[in-house]
Amino acid sequence: MRNFYDEWLRYWDDIREEKARARKCIQPEEQEWVRTKQDHRAALLLSPQTGFFTGGTVTVADIPRNWNTGKHSHGEEAIYIVEGQGFSVIDDRRYDWDTGSCVFVPFGAVHQHFNSGDSTVRYLSAMALPLERFAGLARIVQYEEACETPMGQRDAFQRAESDIHPEYGRIILQSKDIQETPGTEWARRRSKWKDEYTTSVATEMRSTSSTAHREAIIPLMHPESGFKTREVAFTAILLDKPGTNSGKHAHMEAVLYALQGEGYTTADGEKVHWKKGALIQVQGPQTVHQHFNTGDVPSKLLRVHFGLRSHFFQAITTRVFPYLYFAHGIHGD
Repeated sequence: MRNFYDEWLRYWDDIREEKARARKCIQPEEQEWVRTKQDHRAALLLSPQTGFFTGGTVTVADIPRNWNTGKHSHGEEAIYIVEGQGFSVIDDRRYDWDTGSCVFVPFGAVHQHFNSGDSTVRYLSAMALPLERFAGLARIVQYEEACETPMGQRDAFQRAESDIHPEYGRIILQSKDIQETPGTEWARRRSKWKDEYTTSVATEMRSTSSTAHREAIIPLMHPESGFKTREVAFTAILLDKPGTNSGKHAHMEAVLYALQGEGYTTADGEKVHWKKGALIQVQGPQTVHQHFNTGDVPSKLLRVHFGLRSHFFQAITTRVFPYLYFAHGIHGD
């Protein structure tokens, strides 16, 4: 007769079986768009509800012209503006944004998003809601529902004095302040970081010899930019030229959303194709993977980090699950 310890001994095998059955990618045509209290139109991409093995969520949502989302509060949230122009009201302060901007919503902050442009806004949202539910912390409070913006309401909010909050750090990174960084320069900057997470990364990827890992990178929600995210962040956009690939490596969970281009990812020998609008998950830990650009334009993969990896497990499990590096990528001229 099996006892509790026999069950514990089965955990790893059970997890591996669950991961083998789980989803690895969701294509644009597979995404189910629905109307919610919070969004006029939204689709759940990454979640246990859509078949992924994960502690996080990623949704994509649209805000029509002259509309706003609902007003609510919950745990930490990271937002990336895929396209459009508008602003977010976070704890009664207005933060304006446009295509390519990043927004951080602190844990428990009351917030709402407004379209102030001439076309539909599309944004990505990442949260750690499944993890919060496991910890007994998942509470979403809905104050208002999504609707057409009443006349004059857009001008009723006081603008924040700074993009950086004195307690919660940077709230918004404007698109005008985001710059593409060549792989050589990013490797030089990263080689100087001494924080716990960075030092847990494979040596080859945090030294100046790692320049062939990516063609270029667009840094987003990093501590050096003033962000204090703990649960979730859109860390960077990874760029590769047509006909090239990234370095082969292995680490904890990685989630990527294709903003541009098409190609495929190999993960532990499995080939997963992707195109613009698709979301890809590399499960981890130590899932050997590599990304290939097979399209005619540079690929842009938006990377999501959940805090379970970046602020907790990766640094403390290196003896059992080390960050591994196998090969440089192949890049064009």
